[in-house]
Amino acid sequence: MRKKWFLLFLVSSLLAGILSGCLGSSAKPTETKEETGKEGDNVIRIASVETGPETMEVLKKAGEEYRKEFGVKVEVEAVPLADIFTKINASYGTSAQYSAFLTGFIGHISILEEQGKLAEVDDIIENLGGKEDFYNGHILFPIKGKTYWIPYDYNLAYGYVRTDWLQEEGLSVPKTWDEFVNVAKALTDKENNKYGLIMPLSSDGATNWITSSLLWANNVRIFDDNWKVILDSEEMKPRVVESLNLLKELHPYMPAEATSASYAEMTEAFISEQVGMTFYSGRLVDILETKNPSLADKFEVFGIPMKDGNGVAASLGYDSMAVLKTDHTDETKKFVEWFYKEKLNDFLHTDGVHYFPAQESIYNSEEWRSDPIITKYWETGVEPQYEILKNAELHSIDSDGPETDARPGKVFEAFLIPKLFQKVTLNNEDPEKAVEEITDEIRKLIGEK
Repeated sequence: MRKKWFLLFLVSSLLAGILSGCLGSSAKPTETKEETGKEGDNVIRIASVETGPETMEVLKKAGEEYRKEFGVKVEVEAVPLADIFTKINASYGTSAQYSAFLTGFIGHISILEEQGKLAEVDDIIENLGGKEDFYNGHILFPIKGKTYWIPYDYNLAYGYVRTDWLQEEGLSVPKTWDEFVNVAKALTDKENNKYGLIMPLSSDGATNWITSSLLWANNVRIFDDNWKVILDSEEMKPRVVESLNLLKELHPYMPAEATSASYAEMTEAFISEQVGMTFYSGRLVDILETKNPSLADKFEVFGIPMKDGNGVAASLGYDSMAVLKTDHTDETKKFVEWFYKEKLNDFLHTDGVHYFPAQESIYNSEEWRSDPIITKYWETGVEPQYEILKNAELHSIDSDGPETDARPGKVFEAFLIPKLFQKVTLNNEDPEKAVEEITDEIRKLIGEK
C-alpha cells in the first residue's frame, strides 16, 4: 500500500513540475536580477574614449545600476580616442566585440556605416526630444536620411590666450591674421622657454581637429557639392596656400614639442605657463582649475580670426555614442537611451566646462548650470563657447562635403591634412607644391579619377 501511495505521489510531483515549466515563470521584464535570480547571457560592452577616472566611474556605476534594475550586465572599457577606431574594427565579429562606443569624430561613423556595422538610432533621438533639441540637428549628420550616433557634447577647438601676458606687451586679443602673428611673436621669449603659441603638427587626430582651423579661417573646403576634390582648384588653392603661409609664420613661435604634440600637450603647455596661446576645448578650463587655479582670471577665449578680419573660425568638434550591430542591438539601445535620460547630467558634470551639452534643453537647465565649476567659469569659459557655436565659421575635415559620407572620413583617418602641414613647417616645402601633392593623394585614396 505504501509503495502504491509513493508511486502516486511521485507521478503527481512530476506532472506538477512539467506543468509549471510549460506555463512558464510569472517574472516580468521589469523585475530585477535580485528578484528573478537570473541574468541574461548577453553582455553590453561599451568602449569609452572618455577615459578620465571620474567619467569612467559614472559610466561603470551606471552599468552596475542598470544590471541591478534590469538584469543586464554592462561592462565599460576605457579606450583612448587615438585607438578607438582600430579597436572597434579589430574586435568586430569576435567574442570580444563591443556593443556600443563613444567617439569624437563623425569620420569614424561614416566609415563604420559604410561597412554595415552600425545600428540606426533615430528612435533614440526622437525619444530624447527630437532633432530640434539637438540644435535643430546641427551635429546629427544623418547618412541617407538616417542617424547613427547620439551626440552628448560639443567639442569646438578654439583659442585661449593669457590676458596678463597681453597686458604686459600692451596688446589685445588678435582680430586679424597680422595681429595673430604679432601677438605670437611678442609673447615669445625663447631664452626663458616661453612661446607665443602651440599647435599640434603630429600625424594624429589632434592635428586634424585643431590645426585645421587655420583652413576654415580662410573658407577652405576639400570637396565640392559633387564630391570632386577641389583643394588644388583655381578658386581654392590660393586660399589653402594663404593658410599654410600663416602656419609657416606662426611656427617659429612654437616650442619644439609642437612637432609631436597631441591633445595633452595643448593643455599642459598653457597650464605650465610655457605658451601664451593654445587651442583646445573647454577641458582646458577643467584641468586648469585642478592643476593651476591661479590662472582662473588670466585667460580669454577667442576664435581664430578670419582672413578678411570679418568674424572668427573654429574647428567643429563633437562627442557621441553609437550602437554597433550585434545579436543584442535592441538591448544595447535600451541601455543607451536609459543612460541619456537618467545619467547624462552626472556624466557631463565630471568635466563641467568641457562637456558643453549637445542638447539645448540641457544647456538651459538649472540642473546642468548649477554645477560649481560651470557657475565659476560661466562668463569666461562657458558663454564664450556658446557665442562661438552660434557665430563662428565652424567646419571639420570629417564633415566636409555636401553630406555625411565615408570619403572625408577616410581623408581624416589617413592624416593627409596633418601631412600637408608637416610639409610646409617641418620640411620647409613649397606650399603650392605641397597642396598639389596632397590633393593627388586624396584623389587616389577615395578613387577619384
